[in-house]
Amino acid sequence: MSALRPLRFAAIAMLLALAFPSTSPADEPEGAEQAKKGIDAPAAFDLLKSLVGTWEQRDGENSFVITYRLTANDSAVVETYGPGTEYEMLSVYHLDGDQLRMTHYCAAGNQPRVILDQDASSPEALVFAFDGGSNLDPAKDMHMHEGRLLLHDADHYTGEWTGYLDGKPSGTHAFEMTRVED
Repeated sequence: MSALRPLRFAAIAMLLALAFPSTSPADEPEGAEQAKKGIDAPAAFDLLKSLVGTWEQRDGENSFVITYRLTANDSAVVETYGPGTEYEMLSVYHLDGDQLRMTHYCAAGNQPRVILDQDASSPEALVFAFDGGSNLDPAKDMHMHEGRLLLHDADHYTGEWTGYLDGKPSGTHAFEMTRVED
């Protein structure tokens, strides 16, 4: 385990604390609504950056690998499913103004796009909603449609991605991932 990983996770936690200071009703102006739950896109993107490295899910003798790396002067996170295998797929996360977007380059030959649902997300769970795509008709074609990344700690997360077929959910695939190297 890298000695830098706990420091990196602590730095991200500190950034999140600064981005989401705790308030009490007495701190808010009279008549103001309670602070909105959620996470903003830059804070969510920083959490994705903390995933850089190699992750594995073990199921008996079988294993599934996902890697994360930064590219384009750290402005995009590249997620590779099954690197070097015949079913390798790629997803690229990036900021677009005040939004966090991702395009998934699927082995099915389509490219669904998702956007961070900032209100439904938190520092522990990044929630993504369908936002169009290319080479697919969402009313009939099979495609990755929505998902969540549940961030348990610096070395464990769960990815849950729901596919759609004929305009409705066709199944959710969950990946219980453990970091194997930075």
